[in-house]
Amino acid sequence: MLELLFLLLPVAMGYGWFMGRNSIKQKDQNAKQDLSIKYSTGLNYLLSNQQDKAIDYLIEALKVEDDTVEAHFAMANLFRKRGELDRALKVHEHLVRNGNLPTKAKQQAIFELAKDFLTAGLYDRAEHMFHKLLKAKPYQLKSLGYLMQIYQSTKDWQQGIALKKTIFKLKDKQLLHNLANFYCEQALEAQKQGEFIAVIELLEQALVCDAKSCRANWHLAGVYEEHKQYEQAAKCYRAIYKQDKDFFPEVIEKMHSCYRALDDEEAFYSFIKQVYDETGTTSTLIKYLEFLSTKYGADKAAEFLLAGLKRRPTIRGFKHFVKLQLANEPSENQSESLDVIKELVSAYLKMRPRYSCRSCGFNSSTHYWSCPSCHDWEQLKPVRGLEGE
Repeated sequence: MLELLFLLLPVAMGYGWFMGRNSIKQKDQNAKQDLSIKYSTGLNYLLSNQQDKAIDYLIEALKVEDDTVEAHFAMANLFRKRGELDRALKVHEHLVRNGNLPTKAKQQAIFELAKDFLTAGLYDRAEHMFHKLLKAKPYQLKSLGYLMQIYQSTKDWQQGIALKKTIFKLKDKQLLHNLANFYCEQALEAQKQGEFIAVIELLEQALVCDAKSCRANWHLAGVYEEHKQYEQAAKCYRAIYKQDKDFFPEVIEKMHSCYRALDDEEAFYSFIKQVYDETGTTSTLIKYLEFLSTKYGADKAAEFLLAGLKRRPTIRGFKHFVKLQLANEPSENQSESLDVIKELVSAYLKMRPRYSCRSCGFNSSTHYWSCPSCHDWEQLKPVRGLEGE
């Protein structure tokens, strides 16, 4: 009897395995059938423009497993491209709530959901999501960029500065440049409160973040001028030329006033001549002509201006040439013609924008530290070419 029992035991085990396998197959088949019904129902709702019901069925049909996660992301991206943010949010929230999602997919879902919130203008929710990803290497840099974008939009400079340690660790030049401008914004607020020492410290911190931030030196020079520290102000203006030659024409007049206060205009014009030789910009050309006219007369200035126009012809330069011709006491008819030309050129220049964004091409007659179009910092600079420098 015992021997028979031992003989039948393997048979019983084999039968149990066989029946169990068939049971699992039956369950899988039923699940697939149920999945197919839900999927078909979802498509029918989609085709009949009942999109909210369609999403519910499709999300339920696409059970979140390793082989279906990408389908979820593809569906959400399609909704986002079509401007249907509420539907993209629904899919991404479904993914984030799923407890069985792999870490990599979970992080991607959080990142995509944060972008949805940002696009919808829900800054507090987007901020919360991006903060979750600051320790996730694949998304750390991007999340920092978006957080700085949020704090720039909300003018929450202190919150942006609070990210300094992480930004310095990554050594990303664009983030450091943005951080420098956050310090500049805080310096302006401190200046309104009359906190002179705090302003200097904040602007120096800006230069630590980005040594090429001409804005920091621009503000520093203004503070030094206000306190009659003209030598320090002039030093800042000279630094701007090394930092950003395109922006330097904006500081020429302020720099000149510093050297006048120091009673050292000769050093100023020597520096301007050096800048003109290196860059050929119209602003430096016109400024140096003042020195030539005073020291050598109008003829010498006109000769130098003609050479400058041959080197780099600009409408502003031509206008100044007409001005010099009028100063030479021409005949009545010539004077009237030159006056008309000068007025026409002046009217034309007033119509043209003075600044252009180097990032997006936005044109403006007013200078902004942050471009109104692309919001990049310190990219709005004097126009170059025939109508500018």
